[in-house]
Amino acid sequence: MASGDDGLMSLPWIDLADRVAVVTGAAAGIGRATAFALAEAGATVIVVDRDGSGVQVTAEAIGGTAEARAFDVTDAHAWGDMGDWIESRFGRLDILVNSAGVSLTDRVGDSDLDVYRRTFAINVEGSLLGMATALRFMREAGKGAIVNLSSAASLKGNPIMASYGASKAAVAHYTRSAALEVARAGHDIRVNAVHPGLIDTAMAQDLYTIMAKAGPPEAVMKMVTTGRPGRAEEIADLILYLASDRASFISGASIVADRAQSA
Repeated sequence: MASGDDGLMSLPWIDLADRVAVVTGAAAGIGRATAFALAEAGATVIVVDRDGSGVQVTAEAIGGTAEARAFDVTDAHAWGDMGDWIESRFGRLDILVNSAGVSLTDRVGDSDLDVYRRTFAINVEGSLLGMATALRFMREAGKGAIVNLSSAASLKGNPIMASYGASKAAVAHYTRSAALEVARAGHDIRVNAVHPGLIDTAMAQDLYTIMAKAGPPEAVMKMVTTGRPGRAEEIADLILYLASDRASFISGASIVADRAQSA
């Protein structure tokens, strides 16, 4: 097979040195694990979460050049301030990972409208505001990588978490639309979505509580996994790859990581 002429084969597998990345939802779970993965690959990571103390702990644990910013991802003004701060502090933004999300219960036709609105505000509007901020930098640079966290729950109906699945389906659709938009504009900006299955995070513990009538966590696990929940680090590794130059031909993709549960 002919090799490319970009010299990738002679470089470390993933090298994000000199890249600036923003990770939302970074106080815990997949966001936190992703922030560590990107930093370990050499990126300067800005960790974002509304949990100010949690995101500060993440930044301090990463060390080095990691920065903590505490704000609600649904706040458009906060994103604008964030963009201005990034411009003055770094002058660039190369990677965005939209990991902030919320998982609430509701049913079609029997739902509190506030649940729907909060779910879509955080999961969808938060991701859109993050992409708008990132694209401000990436369009000017002509390159960049965005990874949005969707969910395997978006791939099939869920009678007790209808708005959550619908919101994550919206994230995946916006991902595809953004990927086409920037590609057709001639930019080397890649936008992809990751659809995790059940991951061993605080959100999974909430699910066990919601589905307590089905039995203990082990019984729930058999219903929603093929043997075990995933680890946050396993999803972070996939996000790290998609954010890197190794995934240079992947854009507009929705990648499911649920150990065949939805196969």
